[in-house]
Amino acid sequence: MRRRAFLALGLGLLPLSAGCGTNRPRTGPPISLVVPTQAGAQGGPFARELKTLIERQRLAGKVEIRTRSGDAGARALARFAAGRDYDDLMVAGPALVAIAARNGLGGLIERTSPLARFAGEWVVLVTGPHSRFRTFDDLAAALIRDPSRLRLAGRDTGGPDHVLYGLTAQGLGIHPRSLNYVALPDLSQVLAATLDGSAVAGLGGRRELAADIRAGRVRPLAVSSLERLDGVDAPTLKESGVRLHYAHWTGLLGPGRLGGQERERLLDLCRAVSDLPGWAEVCRGNGWAPMFLDGDDFRQWLGTEARRTKVVLGELGLL
Repeated sequence: MRRRAFLALGLGLLPLSAGCGTNRPRTGPPISLVVPTQAGAQGGPFARELKTLIERQRLAGKVEIRTRSGDAGARALARFAAGRDYDDLMVAGPALVAIAARNGLGGLIERTSPLARFAGEWVVLVTGPHSRFRTFDDLAAALIRDPSRLRLAGRDTGGPDHVLYGLTAQGLGIHPRSLNYVALPDLSQVLAATLDGSAVAGLGGRRELAADIRAGRVRPLAVSSLERLDGVDAPTLKESGVRLHYAHWTGLLGPGRLGGQERERLLDLCRAVSDLPGWAEVCRGNGWAPMFLDGDDFRQWLGTEARRTKVVLGELGLL
């Protein structure tokens, strides 16, 4: 099977980890971590782990977590970007990047001060244990023949799952708009659709799916990581001919255009957290892959991801 190679979402364009030795910042003013619902499943746990580490190590003053559960992501982002409180930090991820693109907010780069990417969760493409698609190659061949006949399940129209399907389609030489995508409210319904045959495949995070994979309730077809994952008997997308890796990453944004002094103070805080042995333990405990990238490198990476996300959303017919 001949496929068009496609490198997407920039995790390979810049290193996944960056050594940033730094002096530990002195205790400073209180910090608020703003967590929009659209930050993704990792947003809340990430904020809580960050709060614990910062307060325990006295890297800053008291940390408050403010969840924007009743707010549309676009409104929360617009209000945050216009804020003047330099100690408000927003938890961000691929869902927020897509929201910014879909709502014409000019992207996260122009409206906020990107600080750091901390960690991420790799994604697994699964099908039911009795599916006729035994491998990713089986599914890819059927999609290339007639993509509209095969229903693919995920969460949120225009969200990370939808974006990943679109990028995979591009890598297979399929126009993303020809995909038959169904958006379901949560992962349990995505899995139910793959098991009852109403969808041929679904997507979920590695940790989210770990128990179902171990129990044989779903069959993994491919993983979105750079290398194969322990405990998941499936090739990477790149091994399968699609030059793509993609993670549900989590990071921090500062409001508006931070001045140099304020930005450096917050960057020092991010670096201090990433250097803690406790941060590595947090990643292991939550099944996250460490992906620390900060400052101008993170800004450049985020700009690439935002542009690629906007392109695929356009090809999906969502812009």
